[in-house]
Formats: sequence, structure tokens, C-alpha cells
Amino acid sequence: MKYIIFALLCGCCNITAYAKDEDYDVVEIDTMTVDSKKLFTDTTKVNSATYISKEDMGKMNVTTIEDAISYEPSLIVRKRFIGDPNGSLGIRGSNMFQSTRSMVFADGLPIHYHLQTRWNGAPRWSLIAPNEVEVIEVLYGPFSAEYSGNSMGGVVNIDTAIPNKKKITLEANLFNQDYSLHATDENLLGGKIYASYEDRQDNLSYLFSFNHLENESQPMTQYFTTSSGDSGTEVIGAFSGIDNLSRDGIYYGDSGSEESTTDLLKAKFTYDFDQIRLRTTIAYEDRNREELSPNNFLRDASGTTFWNGNADINGDVFSIRGSNFQNRKQDRESLLIGVGLSGPLANTGNWNFDLNTSFFDLIKDEEVRTARNPDDPDFISQNENFRGRFTKFGNTGWKSLDFKLGSDSFLNNPNMRLSIGYHYDEFKLIVNPFNHNSITGENGSARDASGGKTNTQALFAQWGLAFNDRWDVSFGLRYEDWESSNGFFGNLQHDDRSENATSPKFSLAFFPTEDWIIRYSVARAVRFPIVDELFQDENSADAVSLSDASLDPEDGIHHNLSFEKAISGGYIRLNLFNEKIDDVIFNQRGVVNGILLTTFLPIEEMTTDGIEFIVNQKNVMGTKLNAKLNISYIDAEVTKNSVNPDVVGNQFPRMPKWRTNLFLSYPVSSSVDLSGGVRVASNSFGRLDNTDRATDVFGAHDNYTFINLKAKWQVTNTISYAIGIDNLTDELAYVHHPWPSRTVFLEAKYSFF
Repeated sequence: MKYIIFALLCGCCNITAYAKDEDYDVVEIDTMTVDSKKLFTDTTKVNSATYISKEDMGKMNVTTIEDAISYEPSLIVRKRFIGDPNGSLGIRGSNMFQSTRSMVFADGLPIHYHLQTRWNGAPRWSLIAPNEVEVIEVLYGPFSAEYSGNSMGGVVNIDTAIPNKKKITLEANLFNQDYSLHATDENLLGGKIYASYEDRQDNLSYLFSFNHLENESQPMTQYFTTSSGDSGTEVIGAFSGIDNLSRDGIYYGDSGSEESTTDLLKAKFTYDFDQIRLRTTIAYEDRNREELSPNNFLRDASGTTFWNGNADINGDVFSIRGSNFQNRKQDRESLLIGVGLSGPLANTGNWNFDLNTSFFDLIKDEEVRTARNPDDPDFISQNENFRGRFTKFGNTGWKSLDFKLGSDSFLNNPNMRLSIGYHYDEFKLIVNPFNHNSITGENGSARDASGGKTNTQALFAQWGLAFNDRWDVSFGLRYEDWESSNGFFGNLQHDDRSENATSPKFSLAFFPTEDWIIRYSVARAVRFPIVDELFQDENSADAVSLSDASLDPEDGIHHNLSFEKAISGGYIRLNLFNEKIDDVIFNQRGVVNGILLTTFLPIEEMTTDGIEFIVNQKNVMGTKLNAKLNISYIDAEVTKNSVNPDVVGNQFPRMPKWRTNLFLSYPVSSSVDLSGGVRVASNSFGRLDNTDRATDVFGAHDNYTFINLKAKWQVTNTISYAIGIDNLTDELAYVHHPWPSRTVFLEAKYSFF
């Protein structure tokens, strides 16, 4: 595949992640930029929002859709490498592993993965190809009743373009990362091919697309151990160092490159019945990932690789675990089907409706972990004893329904607005683990399956009134009825449960002049636990993962005070926000009697105070320079925890206090654009006790300054080329796993009509 991409880059076709789309329709009004396709505007009034257009994306190094939001304020995506399936999202006071506190929609269809949490709960970004996108909206906080308590952090709405004429697009990317650390020195290659055919015939618009991505990652895991034991085999090759807890020890290997391949096949149809629009999306994804080449640094006196047991290194003895060097392979197939209907409600004057229903099925998700490495002398005996692992998901997925009605002229009053709606969702998760012989492919005994189901029904209403030119007020109310059922772990059956909650919302805006907006919003948000937190358990010889079927929902009060001034070509905004959340569901890990224990324990209270300063402006000081700058300070602390009072006052894990993003673009000519960005974050902790203070080591959560550049040449209206670099200075930094090192991109795109 890489050779095909190379040929395309040499001139057969071309790419620039995205060219200008003249059909992109965003207008500036007093309250903010508003997408013209949006039926109900109250949500964008009460929530602070930012927008990324297709034109903006064309100036960035966007290989997968989550790259497009990487410069937005108070937001982080843990994208460890291109093609990472675990790109979890954190917004404001919700860290990157609290993935159930953010929502992501594509054309109204949920692609957030509220079946699992932490890294497994990352949105299914790969169901959207960047080429499809028209505009992305990021909403901050749960201040609109339109969204559930899962919007505690925020909401990402992705709108894709509707074809209006015949067009064929061919695009190719090639990327290269150089990685060198310890004894591993590799040149890692990857590439992407996108092809689409779209057209409009009378009232029918349609698009068929294929997106193929494959890549080699840097090693995700580094193997570290401390001194233990009295005697062992003399070996060489280890690297002395410390771990994230500042303990002295050695690094003796790493997991090697992860090779990932993703194929996305998609069909989208839009049909206009006079004023009613019918939308259909069908997306099939086939995803494979494998780690088959772990790096073992250790050699004995004869030069033979040392795989397992006590190793004597310069007089100190270290315990080496051969199971670390196992091979892993995962195959996953997913299907997303969505249908939407929207338009004016017949014979009602000013009322519009929007209906979205979605069905997501995990057709196949199977992972095999071998018993030891195939080169390990104990490989055969360990497999004969079924020490490998096979994990299979069954009957896993979700379905959802959203029906909304809205009027921007309620009771024939052009200053009054009302939105009402109904929501239903159902999430199912079943995990079947087995002991496994990876030589014969035979499964041994089952290792206690687990899973269950949750479903939620909700009603909401959002009312607003601009009662003069200076004041605007909004009230919202959301009622949710939640249930969990069919929960089990092995032979243990959990009791069914039901909970309900009412979440009021309020927002008041003052317009002192035509250029200024001052708005205060306050809201309650209730986030119910998901299947993973309630029911998914695992029990093995060296690790135990425990869920808690009795978890209470998270209950938060959120405030936001915003000052915004319109300036020529943009705006300046200052947000002050506060969040106080009770019964925070947090995954905690620790070693008990030599066994790694992972469990969900509630934290009684967590408080977050934050400040965001944002400047977005085109044609800065009358020049052709366009700039986006945001600086955020977030202080997230544990303020109450009777189970372990020692952590009160600690910084919440994976929450850097400072984040700064700057993105600049400059059109050198009508055909050449130069752009560059800087992303800066302070360090943070990975543990609730804040004892992981070491930096620049595996397991740390480092500060970083990443500089990214891109140059784009629009050769003709149909052909463009681009070259880009991420992490220009090749900075080494960790987000527990290492962030990508310097990566170079080549892009080419060819569109014909």
C-alpha cells in the first residue's frame, strides 16, 4: 500500500488535506458563529462554543478527524500515534480517561463510545474521514438541556458536507516517524488513501467513500523492574533509570511497534421532499492491530536472549517477566447505521423538527495474546498449559433515538424561543475471556464472562427570551430515567436498578454594546454509570479488575461566566468556570499482595476552577495573517474523600493546570499557504496520591511544547500538494505512553468534476 501512496504523491493524483469549500455557510451574528444547518440555536447561546471549518482543517496536519480539534481551548485528545484506537477525549474539568463526560456526534449520530471508559472508551473517530467534514462545533459544559449529563465536559458536533454536484476525489498521505530510545532505533512508516464519488440528481444527494489507513507506531510500553532476589543469571543489555515513582531500576525491553490498519466503507444519502430532508448513513469499519515484534534488550554470556527469571546485572538481581513479551493481535469490525429526518412541522408555522435514530453493532471484536513470545524457549509449554488469552465481545453495541421540536418564534413572538425533545438509548456489553493456546488456536477454560445493559429515557425543554436589546434569558430542564439490567460476572447475577434525575439549567446574557456579550450560565448535570463501570470484571493470575454495580451517578453543579468582545475579523473571549461534582466515578489502581487491582471507587467531591482566554482573528492588524490563540488554567482538586482523606487537596490525575494553543496561517499567494501551530501543556499526575513526580520516563505525564508546520500548494482548482511536520523539535514527552516523535507528512489530492 505504501508504494501505491508514493506513486500517487509523485503526481498521479494528489492531496491537501482539504481545499476551500465555497458551500460552507457560517454567518456571524451578535451571539457567535452559528452553523446555518442548525435548527435550534439556544444551545449555542447558553454554551461557550468554538468552530473549526473545512478551510481551517486544510491548514493543519489532519490525518484522522480528531486532529482537527487539537488546537481548541481546554481540550485534549490522547492520540498516541496515527491510527490509535484509544484516542480518548478530555474537556475542561474532565480528564482524558473520563471519556463518559464528553459526547461526540457526526450528523447527529453518536460516535462516543459510552460502553467502556478510560482508553477503551475513546470515541470511534475512525468512523469519520476528515474529507467528509464541513464544520466542527465544540460546546463547553452541560448548560443546555438538549444534552445529557454526559456533556459535563462538553460536546463535539461534526457536520459533514451534503453533495451538490458530481465530484470524484482521490487523496493520498504518506507519513514517517523516526523513533530512537534505549536499544530501539526504528524508522516507522504509514500511509492513507481516500477515494470518494459524490453527486446530486434532482432531490437525491449521495456519497460513496473508502478510507484506508495503515501505520506503524512507536513502542507504546517500556518494561521496567526494580532490584529483587539474591541470585540470577548474569546478563547485559539493560538500561539503568528510574520509573514514574522515582524508583531506581532497569529498562529491559519494550512492546515494539504496533501495526494498525483501518478500512472504512461509507455510503450517505440525502433526499429532499420539498421542505423535509431525509438523511441516511451506513458506515462499515474493519480494523486490525497487532504487536508482533517486542524488543528484548537482555542477553546472557553466550549472546542468547534472556526471557524470564532472575537476571544478575552488575551485581544487582532483577525479576524479568517473560509474559511481557507476548504477541498481541486484535480484529474488529463495526457497523453504524443512522437515519435522520428534519424540516418544518406541517401546519404549525414556526416549528421545526429533527429526528435521528442510530444503530451501532460490534460485529466482531476478538483479541489474542500469546503465552510468551514465540522465540521464548517456554513458548510451547506455556501454550500447552493454556496461558495465552482470547477475548471476544458478543452482543455489544447501542441504539438511540432523538426527537426534537423547536421554534425561534414561540407564540408568534420573534423574541421568544422554545425547544423540546425526547431521547432514548440502550447500551449492551458482553465480554467473553478464555484461556488460550495460541499455537493450536484452541480455547481452554472460560475466565468468567461479564456484561450487562443500560438504557435511558429523557425529556427536555429549553425556553429563551430576548426581552429587549440588552438582555436575554434562558431556562432549561432535563428529566432522565435510567435503568441497568442483566448485569453478570460469571455465575453472579447483579440486581436490576433504576434511577432518575432532573437537571435544571439557567443562562442570562447582557449586551452592553453591539460589540460586547456578557453571559452567566449555571446548570446541574447528572452522569449515570455505564456498563463497563457497573459490570465488566476480569480475574487473572496477576491482575484483577472489579466493577461496582451499586455505583451512584455523578452529580455536578457547573458555572460559566463569559465576557466576549467582537473585533475586526473575529472575537476576544474570557471564560471563568467552576465545577463541583459529587460521587466522582474514578478508576483507581494499586498492587495488593503482588496482584494489580483495578476498581471503580467514588470520590466524594471534586472541585474545578478554570479560566480560558481566547482570541480568534482573521487578517490580524490588516495583514493576511490569521491567528487562533487560547490559554487555559484549570485547577482540579479532590475536595472531599472520607475513604482516603490523604488525597484531599491533591491535583486530579491527568489534568495539566496550563494549556496554550497558538495556530497561525498566512497565504503567501493565491495558491500557497503557510501555517504553523504550537501546543503547550504543563505536567500532571497519573495517580490520585500525586506520588508519580518523575518526568521524561514511561508512566509520567509530562509537560510538552509541540511545534507543527505545514505548507500547501494549490496547483490548480483540482490539484494540491502539501508537506507538514509535527513535533518539529523531536521533543520526548510522555502521556504515560510516549507521545509521537518528529513526524513528516506528504499529502496529495486530486478532485475532478
